[in-house]
Amino acid sequence: MTQTLYRIGEFEAIPAQNQLRRDGEVTEIEPKVMDLLVLFATRPSEVIPKTEIASALWSEVEVNDDALTRTLWKLRKALGDNAKDPSYIETVPKRGYRLIAEVSADDPTTWTDNRLGATQGKVGIPTELIALGAVLLMAIALLFAMPMLRGETDPQTDTGREAMLQRADAFYAQYTQSDNEAALRLYETVLASHPDDAAALAGLSNAVAQRVLRFTGPNGGTAERTTLDQALQSGWLDSEEAAPAIARAEALARQATEAEPGHARAWRALGLVLSMQRDFQGAEAAYNRALVIEPNDWGSLVNLGDISNIAGNRERSTAYLEQAYEAMSARLSQDAVLVLPWQSQVGVLVAERKAEAGDLAGAESWYRRVLAADPLYPEAVSGLAALLRRSGDASGADALCEDMERRTGEGCAP
Repeated sequence: MTQTLYRIGEFEAIPAQNQLRRDGEVTEIEPKVMDLLVLFATRPSEVIPKTEIASALWSEVEVNDDALTRTLWKLRKALGDNAKDPSYIETVPKRGYRLIAEVSADDPTTWTDNRLGATQGKVGIPTELIALGAVLLMAIALLFAMPMLRGETDPQTDTGREAMLQRADAFYAQYTQSDNEAALRLYETVLASHPDDAAALAGLSNAVAQRVLRFTGPNGGTAERTTLDQALQSGWLDSEEAAPAIARAEALARQATEAEPGHARAWRALGLVLSMQRDFQGAEAAYNRALVIEPNDWGSLVNLGDISNIAGNRERSTAYLEQAYEAMSARLSQDAVLVLPWQSQVGVLVAERKAEAGDLAGAESWYRRVLAADPLYPEAVSGLAALLRRSGDASGADALCEDMERRTGEGCAP
């Protein structure tokens, strides 16, 4: 990601830290949301078509409009922007989007604290002395801050290792090829200093597994192979080409469980790689071991739902997804960066399963539950609107879609 720093309207954007700052307040945003903001900032006032945005953000991975709509909504939310009366991102109907706020870009080495600028222009103080004072203040600040900065980026320190693992986990949770590769590199950096770190071993196992499952081989990086079921059906995971990577992922996961048997994520990583080898019994045992250690390990519950669905037990699969949603709610305050991108998707999937089974009341309840926590989640709004129309409540459906369009500039999916 670019190291350029941007001033966008009232905000300062720091891409390398995925942060927005305004009036001393810092807002953390997801890497993909920052990527979108940087794209706009490098092309201010220019209308960028949806197809170009999708290509820039998701590279060769095929995504639908929902992914872009969701990312744009998150960016507008972080900026406090209103799609109907925008100050930052304007929707240009049938053409795309453009950044309408003022933008300036700086090299990191020239970006000083705003408080230093407050002294400029005072009567009797030469500009040269002000500049020299600013430089000296920055040098002193850096001198005292350097140990802390080293601690945050040096994997040999506990602080640096934890920060690097958290960043790697955040990248991994995006499930894009570039983010997965970034996560993989960070996990390997930690392991270079701490070869028996269970969290890094499990994380690297997952990143290696996702690389082979989603992004390499025939149809890798496309919508045709984004799930375990699709990868298994493609036959790619059974190929000789995929075998070395799968073997490496398994070895890493087993090393993680041996290094720290009480690490839930290590067992979850083992469950994933065993399921990729069609050892569903072994995978289920590994996931259940993770749940004994951490009952709210929602990742294991989601994966158990996947293998139950592959086995043809749709009802059991849906029950696991319901449990996963509950576990996500319980973990939200601790794992917001990891939970938020996926909880609403899981809730919508439960609603869709209920509707498929003819339980319309249950489906409506789940759609409304998702919207209570995530009021403008596009798939939930569209799903509930379709369900209401199916039940004869066209006016209710129209009201939902009109509210969505009024607030975000995007209507319900057809």
